Amino acid sequence: MTHRSGIIRRLSDFIRDEKATSTMEFVIMFPVIITLFIGVFENGMILTRQALMERSLDEATRILRLASGLALSASDIEEAICNNTSAIPDCENVLVVDLRVVNRLTYEVPTPDVACVNRNDMDIAPVNQFQQGEDNELILVRACAVIDPILPFTGFGLNLTRDDSGGMHMVAASVFVNEPD
Repeated sequence: MTHRSGIIRRLSDFIRDEKATSTMEFVIMFPVIITLFIGVFENGMILTRQALMERSLDEATRILRLASGLALSASDIEEAICNNTSAIPDCENVLVVDLRVVNRLTYEVPTPDVACVNRNDMDIAPVNQFQQGEDNELILVRACAVIDPILPFTGFGLNLTRDDSGGMHMVAASVFVNEPD
């Protein structure tokens, strides 16, 4: 009996021992805190890239607004966007522009989906329009860039559309009216 009471006493002493309680709390809470930190960091970086892309699109749109009579192409606008931002790695290859006239009678806008670059097969170009429009026409310009998450193992990245290569589709849009001569 004394042997059994010794085991019970040691077991009860072990249960009452508080030497490692802070370590246990740390072991339990550390993954939660780190996951939260990584998620906030990833989303903050994506939002920063989004804001920089939208600003670059606005600056490129200024060229379109004021370029009445100039024949611009989608690649000219893509180049202007890429020159104004360094937040999109390999911008020239992952950015596409969609430019179309909005009917002022119905104000019917196209579907929110913009065809983005397929990084798995770079030879296939998305079927986007580029209608520069006439004087006083309402123009919708959208740009789509495929970016990689900074920390791809986290699974964070807001609620952006993802493609087969794991890239996220980041879209920016702007509306303007062509200036008359």
